[in-house]
Amino acid sequence: MKQLPLLVTTLLLAACSAAKTTDSAPPTPTPAPTSDAGADATADGGADPCLGATPRTVRLDPKTATTREVQTAFVSARPGDVIELGEGTFKLDNTLSLSASCVTVRGAGREKTILDFATQAAGSDGLYGDHTSRLVLEGFSVRDARGNAIKVLGGEDLVFRGLGTSWTGPDPSKHGAYGLYPIQSKRVLIEDCVATDASDSGIYVGQSSHVVVRRNRAERNVAGIEIENTFFADVYENVATGNTAGILVFDLPGLPQVGGHSVRVFKNELRANNTKNFAPKGNTVGIVPAGVGFFVMANHDVEVFENTFTDNVTFHSAVVSYFVTQLPINDPKYDPYPSRVYLHDNKYVGGGDAPDSSNELGQLLLFNQSDFPGKIMSRVMYDGVVDDKRPASANPMEICVKASAEATFANVHLDTMKGLDFTPTFDAEKHACTAPVLAPVTWPGLK
Repeated sequence: MKQLPLLVTTLLLAACSAAKTTDSAPPTPTPAPTSDAGADATADGGADPCLGATPRTVRLDPKTATTREVQTAFVSARPGDVIELGEGTFKLDNTLSLSASCVTVRGAGREKTILDFATQAAGSDGLYGDHTSRLVLEGFSVRDARGNAIKVLGGEDLVFRGLGTSWTGPDPSKHGAYGLYPIQSKRVLIEDCVATDASDSGIYVGQSSHVVVRRNRAERNVAGIEIENTFFADVYENVATGNTAGILVFDLPGLPQVGGHSVRVFKNELRANNTKNFAPKGNTVGIVPAGVGFFVMANHDVEVFENTFTDNVTFHSAVVSYFVTQLPINDPKYDPYPSRVYLHDNKYVGGGDAPDSSNELGQLLLFNQSDFPGKIMSRVMYDGVVDDKRPASANPMEICVKASAEATFANVHLDTMKGLDFTPTFDAEKHACTAPVLAPVTWPGLK
């Protein structure tokens, strides 16, 4: 395994669980697939799960429905059911579990229908979907779940629309980890949602394929939006503000799906993500410094464009390898290097002038702050770690940056750092390339 000088800075490895591993030489990445049109559900599993469904509407009024009645509506749902949640607050003390396909759960509106789990005594999630397909969740909020607010495992054709997730407890480190949390799922749409106050990530998509995250607001989380080990994702027109870090795209070893690729992050607003990290002690996300706009780690084929970065005080954007974690690797399928990452046409305002002094990475940047022009971190930071197996060139990992007076660039050369001292170079011309523009993510039925 490539060794970097020991950093106590495992750079921004947010919301991940690293496997116990031993060294293994990583392969050179193969090109990402050129087609991103997701197959429909019948192609994955044969028969249409909704065929022959008899639609029912189950109406629940928070003034009269008991916890048991609400739970029964979810547990005993049948394909085609619509569960209507009336206006008001449902006081719930257990997870609402759903496994039926072709179900819609609809509230009266994000601010009108509240599922309140403040007295939750059993289960960890607020709402949990288990290997369901064609699930639509819309128009309600989940508040104060003991663990994750809304989690769906192994789903297909999922819609999260107009939802809210939040926690209100006085100690934010005791808030649940994730707001919206689809994992190992296919064809996921998350739109027009508001996710706040999570002790890990407001919106987290993991080990999934064909994902669209659009027009959401993530605020006051440790991480606003995270895309992990995922193929084909579009993240656009979101607002990430007041988090510790705004938007993160990364790939980790030892998981069922590795090799995250084909991710576009565009037309987002990443503003003042400077909230002190409040993750519980010992959580990996706790290493993230306050003041980070965006970073990509170990993914390939990532395009970041037309975003607005404003007043993220540690740095606005970064491209890093998995080696910054200093964790060993024992996954022959895993490639720890970022490659074919293209940042262009982004707008940067302020920021980079006050790295988080309470965090080890922030302290490292503070130690070297005088090496940067005007003592301001460059708008695009690159760790400079390259795969020695690639043909020698000025830019072997194909990290492309459309630099300008506004979009300044720095290679911090972490692989040659001595102690806390690194020597950044500002050779933007070596990275003044144009990577292939990625195609929009789509699948049958997506509008």
